Amino acid sequence: MGFLSFLKSKPEPQPATAATAASAPAAAPAAAVASASVLITRSEIVDERQALIGYRFSAAVPEPALFDALVAAELPQFAQQRIALVAVSLEAIAAGWHLPLVAPQTVFLVDCSGGAGEPLLTALASLRATGCEIALRGVTLDDTQLLSYCQAVALHLDDHALPEFQTLAKQLRLRYPDLKLLVDGVDSWDERRMCASWGCNYFMGQFLTTTDQVDPDAKIDQSRMTSIELLNLLRTDAELPAMIDVAKRDPGMTYQVLQWANAPGSGNTSKVTSLQQAFMVLGRNQLYRGLTVSMFRLGAGAHKERDESLLEVALTRARFLETCSQLPQLKRDELFLVGLLSLFDALLGVPMANLVAKMHLSDDIREALLGGEGAYSPYLTMVLLLQRDKIAPALEIAQQLGLDIDNLAAVGQAAFQWAQESVRHTSADA
Repeated sequence: MGFLSFLKSKPEPQPATAATAASAPAAAPAAAVASASVLITRSEIVDERQALIGYRFSAAVPEPALFDALVAAELPQFAQQRIALVAVSLEAIAAGWHLPLVAPQTVFLVDCSGGAGEPLLTALASLRATGCEIALRGVTLDDTQLLSYCQAVALHLDDHALPEFQTLAKQLRLRYPDLKLLVDGVDSWDERRMCASWGCNYFMGQFLTTTDQVDPDAKIDQSRMTSIELLNLLRTDAELPAMIDVAKRDPGMTYQVLQWANAPGSGNTSKVTSLQQAFMVLGRNQLYRGLTVSMFRLGAGAHKERDESLLEVALTRARFLETCSQLPQLKRDELFLVGLLSLFDALLGVPMANLVAKMHLSDDIREALLGGEGAYSPYLTMVLLLQRDKIAPALEIAQQLGLDIDNLAAVGQAAFQWAQESVRHTSADA
């Protein structure tokens, strides 16, 4: 199923309102309602290929409430396929609170900075008995007994002076070659390359959504330029012949649009063989979204894994913005585009101002992308704060926008799951 077909197969998103929340079944257990209100934050875990292989899940609540919320958010199902990193205390292990989260790729993160006492060794033995994977933080090179229990060591760039970090990472790699090294606090692509050169395997931090090696004079490849030109025509309600003429210049674009129109979920019963038919079947709104998303997959080359990772983050961001408010549908459609376009500078290595100058966008979208004071700017700021685990200032903005605070957790979880499903359904077309 293509991305456009996937979008068409989904029901129209409903704005998050208190009335919507109140319409949930009255018989829902109190624990389930409490779990649904926990705002879970997710930090991307990227591997050496720049692929987004999983997330660290956390929330600013006591552990029992966190684990209940993660079960309600279907973390065990997520961890059947991808890494789910969850910090767990010795108390939680002893009480068995973590057990409902055990899955093939659940990784429990344990702090060992207090030393290898009997409670810690007992807890690690208990974790290993469940068959889950263990990551340790706070270990030293001499903690041989502790390291025998784990599959990964978690390091943080801020915990050490850089020469000490380099020595620790290199020695861990040399002495324990089978261990995976996960480094947190990586805020730039240069830092990621540095840590990779020292033997680190997994990376967390803000680097993924930052621009690497910005080139103000960089050329955008032809397929993406064709997409931008088509997007501009769609935004200005151009006539169909003008759009067909642009699409015909790029055989790859023609092929992609025909694929979208002929996908099983498109609702079309007969084979589409021309661009004119394809544009009619897809419609302007779905075509606009599809072209925007396809920008992440056109001309990726050596950056294919990174671009796919950015697409997943952008889709989560866009869907959250689209569904968090009670705004009219047209404005929610524009918020969806704000979320997607907000990572185009990171995707293409081009300053956002250069990209915006090439696209016909509404003033509100333009202002949000350029960091101005437009109507959509607070929404984008809010979602960026949430994705950076800065909950308090994000909720302040949400209150100012009149959003249903109690329903934001459900909206965020639904957006995350929708983005996951979108990427899965479209990966075959990449």
